Amino acid sequence: MVSSKGSISAIFEFSWWAFAVVLACMVLLPIYSTIPDFPFYLPNFIYVVVAVTLTRYLFLLRVTWLRDRLIAQAAVAFLLIPLIFYMVQEFNAFIIYFDERGPDVLVRGLEPDLGGTMDNYMHAEYRFFGVWAVVASIVMPFRLVYNAWVRYRSGVRH
Repeated sequence: MVSSKGSISAIFEFSWWAFAVVLACMVLLPIYSTIPDFPFYLPNFIYVVVAVTLTRYLFLLRVTWLRDRLIAQAAVAFLLIPLIFYMVQEFNAFIIYFDERGPDVLVRGLEPDLGGTMDNYMHAEYRFFGVWAVVASIVMPFRLVYNAWVRYRSGVRH
């Protein structure tokens, strides 16, 4: 039985991180099993984890460890800036990769039906999670500033 509020918060946080990592692995599994030469595994993994985690913080910030830690919120807000640039750069690299090499460069060796399905899946999920992660990363600093302002006005000073 978990008794302290801190350990409940740690279990909550760990569970969500585990969910994000497992979801990222499940999203990437079809690509990994059919297209082992996919050059965008790491950015794709980062997109899924960032999208899920930041969306959770956007809506559930009041029940996370970050709620009353104003300095940590400022650090997260500033660390999101290079993360946004990295994610946009990798998204651009993904688009350029297929523009220069052809839309079916990674699925040419597969059967036509499987190749078409995998090509659609690969592009759709990369764009979906990429845009979701970038938008969540852009909105998150504003949410953190609002939360810091509310918490500071209520007397939290650390």
